[in-house]
Amino acid sequence: MPSVEIVNVVGMITYRQELDLQALAETFSERDEIADLTYEPADNHWLQTRFNPDDSYVAFYRSGRCSVAGADSVEHFHEIANRVTAVMRDLLEFDYEPELEVSNIVATAELDLTVSLEILAVHLGMESVEYEPEQFPALLFRGSDHTILLFSSGKVVCTGLTEISDVSNAIAEMASRIESVQ
Repeated sequence: MPSVEIVNVVGMITYRQELDLQALAETFSERDEIADLTYEPADNHWLQTRFNPDDSYVAFYRSGRCSVAGADSVEHFHEIANRVTAVMRDLLEFDYEPELEVSNIVATAELDLTVSLEILAVHLGMESVEYEPEQFPALLFRGSDHTILLFSSGKVVCTGLTEISDVSNAIAEMASRIESVQ
């Protein structure tokens, strides 16, 4: 089975209350936990922040949801979510645990296979493949719940899944499909 490297975990934190983004922006500008802050309501409907110490991106929405990006593992996502929630507990009154949800894992792998993308595109079925080498050097495979970019060097990028085991299985399945046409 190929070695899979997680490069980004994206997730959501849901607070069960509406957020006053202007008030958050004013308060966040005074907090050491916040490395960077952008709030321009005329241009964007969200508050963009970077949290210390790892510069994690967190976007806050009026609906009470927060999008977290930049984690390098599911555990790291939970650490970031806990730091965000600690700050939010200082600012808001709530006595519940916010809902945490991993919404996407982006992973890469090296298959140690040289791949003829033209042959593979036909083998995988044109209905689930996009391959236009004049436009982009990778084959794009759309599975039922994930997308894989495959380069002729054997490098794979998988996105769209929420469980690491599913990512590993999707990449292993693609490796098997490649081996079957070689």
